[in-house]
Amino acid sequence: MTAFATGAQVVFVGYNAAYLRAIDDSVPAGSVVVIEEPDIIRKRELQDAAARFDCLDRIVPASYQQSAEALDLAADLTAARPVAAVVPGLEYAVPATAALAEKLGLPGATETAAQTLRDKVRLREVTGAGGVRNPRWREVHGPADILDFAGDGPVVVKPANRQASVGVQLLDSVDAATAAEAWQRTSSAAEHEQVPDRQLTWRFLAEERLHGPEYSVEALVRQGEIIFENVTAKTVVPGPYPVELGHLLPAPLDRDARTAFGAAMRALVAATGFATGILHAEWILTGAGPTLVECAGRCPGDHLIDLIDLAYGTRIRVTLIDLLAGRQVTLPRSPRQTSAIRFLAAEPGTVTEVSGLDRARELPGVRAAEVDVEAGRQVRPWASSWDRAGHVIATAPDADTAHRRVLDADAAIRIATD
Repeated sequence: MTAFATGAQVVFVGYNAAYLRAIDDSVPAGSVVVIEEPDIIRKRELQDAAARFDCLDRIVPASYQQSAEALDLAADLTAARPVAAVVPGLEYAVPATAALAEKLGLPGATETAAQTLRDKVRLREVTGAGGVRNPRWREVHGPADILDFAGDGPVVVKPANRQASVGVQLLDSVDAATAAEAWQRTSSAAEHEQVPDRQLTWRFLAEERLHGPEYSVEALVRQGEIIFENVTAKTVVPGPYPVELGHLLPAPLDRDARTAFGAAMRALVAATGFATGILHAEWILTGAGPTLVECAGRCPGDHLIDLIDLAYGTRIRVTLIDLLAGRQVTLPRSPRQTSAIRFLAAEPGTVTEVSGLDRARELPGVRAAEVDVEAGRQVRPWASSWDRAGHVIATAPDADTAHRRVLDADAAIRIATD
């Protein structure tokens, strides 16, 4: 049982079923309150979500995406019993979480750091000034800006304040036509169930396209000091949409590379003024060293927390609650094993058959094999993380074996489409 077993409650901003499922046996029954957008409650049919988890007491409707309405709940939340911690459940909830924690006098990212992490324009400005290596970049407002920035060279075009690779495009070359098409696709990217129906404000960037292996660093931070750090090796699909195909952790790196990532993360924490919580920073390792792609101030997606728990023997989601409650936490210095994930793909079309799932689950080292589509469902070409068809997870004593096992599990599953 974790920190707040004495009648206090923990508040999540943003409904995250995977997080609630992972802590359901580790926190007291009815000790969790979730704040969620009214439109999202309706669209995701969360009205009865409290019945799905023993730990969940209720979902409170309030606006938090680009809104301060959730802050008005502070008095009501503390009226019945004290709040032990405020946890970001989703990417779009990071600023509201930090602001609410500050208002309640609880540990958190700080509102300033959270706002920086949620806007890549601001992140570029702040981290660049703080000595973190960034690509050349520019905020863009239309096709002419993209064309002016890129010339005829390769460029990345992306939203500054979205999530899950939504709207991100890699362009090999740019002319008037490709700039117009890229702007249309990026500026019109939608997430439907992930955002409320009211009008939100989006910003956009064009960036120098970097070349080199991609990594992420997951870190737990307490009062500005990194107390746990993992480096993950990433595999990204080729083509214009850089959607992650797989992850391997801890990444097989030499000492110099590990030292470089550690120094880059410390510079990132110092530049943003991040205080307490979790960071998920994505980097490209260029000849000059780690160069920042982006950074989030919440638990990463893509089952990365599950991979960390498998590799290090941790329970990061529970530990994060304790950390945000101001409790002391104990974390391992080194991993027990290596873990890997591979995301499942299928030819675009209508699913006619899914086979091989049981066979994949029986393979050595396989810890999970899940398919998210079924016969009759549509499979789309990958344009964001939401388009993937499932995943397999495997562990092994070393990186090469873990990678081979996850590829074998991937190969065992067949998703047939018309």
